[in-house]
Amino acid sequence: MTIGSHQPRVVLSLVVFTALLSFFSACQPDISPSKPGRAVQAPAATARSDFDFYLLALSLHAAFCADGHERQSECHGAVRRPLVIHGLWPENLAPRTYPHDCPAPALQLDPALARELEEFMPGMDSGLHLHEWREHGACSGLDADAYFRHALELARTLDAALRARLTTLAGAETSAAELRATADRFQPGLGATFTLHCRTLRDAPPDERARPFLVELRQCVDNDGPDGAPGKLLDCASMNRRDQGCGASFRIAEQGR
Repeated sequence: MTIGSHQPRVVLSLVVFTALLSFFSACQPDISPSKPGRAVQAPAATARSDFDFYLLALSLHAAFCADGHERQSECHGAVRRPLVIHGLWPENLAPRTYPHDCPAPALQLDPALARELEEFMPGMDSGLHLHEWREHGACSGLDADAYFRHALELARTLDAALRARLTTLAGAETSAAELRATADRFQPGLGATFTLHCRTLRDAPPDERARPFLVELRQCVDNDGPDGAPGKLLDCASMNRRDQGCGASFRIAEQGR
């Protein structure tokens, strides 16, 4: 055979090789020149679940620490307010049907926001914010900064309304009516927007271990804000939410007890 008889095959081979090279080049990830070796990826989005409203859960910090958590680091530092953020929970009218553990990107808070949040959420010391984002915040449809910023805004209002009275009542007894009246003096109707939750405490003084202590306050908030964010405050009774375990009166724990 002469060399000329191989020309069609050589041309065909070159065409096939060129096509394969173009195909595999197109399949390679785009590499950013500013970040060598790292593929450029679009940021992950948080999908919003169907839910009816939010519950803002605020813990009575002294009661939390006196209920078997005294060894946690947050119970050894100075906490300047009685109410602290537990979480902001997407909730449904039917109890115990709330969405949870939705797919979401890892939590990365704006540093300035994280510093603000630490003041109202001392549980960040033990990773509470990570848990709350993973179990509840990821179902809100909000990005992490927006989710925690709304929790802070709501918490600040209740802190301003109740902080002075709860501080004065530390170690004493009170009632739901008294705390709601205090909230209503700050903002008419505010007292109807939260429920009170009480139980006995593991580390209460011996003569008080059978008495109910206020451990949590939960505020009902509509999800009628932009993109499903918290919006107007709701009357909790209209959402079938009631006080639990508090009775006619209950005690407010003292910090360090």
